[in-house]
Amino acid sequence: MFRSMPIVLGGVLLLLAACATPDGFEIRSKPDANSSASAFNQALFADYWPDAADESGENDNFASDLFAKKAKAANSGATVVPEEVDSPPLGGHKAVHESERAGLTDARAKLMGFIDRGARDIRPSWTAKAQVSYDCWLEEASEVNARGGVLEPSHVAACKNDFMAAMAKIEPFLPPEHPAEKMKMFELMPDQGGPPAPAVAGAPDTYLVFFDWNKYNLTSEALGIIRTAAANAKKSGSAKIEVTGYADTSGPADYNLRLSRKRADAVKAALVKEGIGAKNITTVGKGETELLVPTPDGVREPQNRRARIVIRVR
Repeated sequence: MFRSMPIVLGGVLLLLAACATPDGFEIRSKPDANSSASAFNQALFADYWPDAADESGENDNFASDLFAKKAKAANSGATVVPEEVDSPPLGGHKAVHESERAGLTDARAKLMGFIDRGARDIRPSWTAKAQVSYDCWLEEASEVNARGGVLEPSHVAACKNDFMAAMAKIEPFLPPEHPAEKMKMFELMPDQGGPPAPAVAGAPDTYLVFFDWNKYNLTSEALGIIRTAAANAKKSGSAKIEVTGYADTSGPADYNLRLSRKRADAVKAALVKEGIGAKNITTVGKGETELLVPTPDGVREPQNRRARIVIRVR
């Protein structure tokens, strides 16, 4: 799909209208990577360009030019934002298919919320991946077949899954939406070096770990977060830790309650292995309640399959 493209350059928001007859030439002139651009913009450039090449290979000049223009704009230092769901579609593409509209609208709102909370600086690579995957999802959901259905459902699903996976990599590292609860912004992560920050007395530190569908075993990333949590808890000298397990809405509610308890217990066991006394840890499972991402019943939502670790310094 090819539509107007919002870009901020020199602090001014610009809305660049796509040319009426894109020719696909944008992909033919790839600039050198700009090492002075922000980490987020460098990642956008690296991620948008392959999508532009893929669309060019499918003879979709409109989408190819869009992604290439966004890659070049990011490389130049401009602020490039995700496409809007209701941007006027050009080049013969129809509007976003109704089956994907609600999901895309919610996805963009959540992504922009993450960006407002500093995701571009805190998790630049994964935030760029989320943005490019969202734009990919939007573009694929705007291509329909002769019967009025989505042209390539598998492509839509792939972009959507990439978006969801990237968002799950961002959430645990962001500050809270509400100042009453302090979310630990890890200093030790792939995008930024440095040791874990010490726990701060007077405010609880909160960490999130995520699980695969219908699983309670811990991924390597979850174990890394738990190690960081344990290290900070031990630095406080005396801390009480609360672990709460959750599940998504797929499966029966009673099963999900048991699964959420197993997730909390798995996190507790890992904390104990890291040197935290078992008597200092309490666990509870809340099943499919308190969803991080509100969904109807029966939905597999990666961000709802989680455990929350809260460290309270005594």
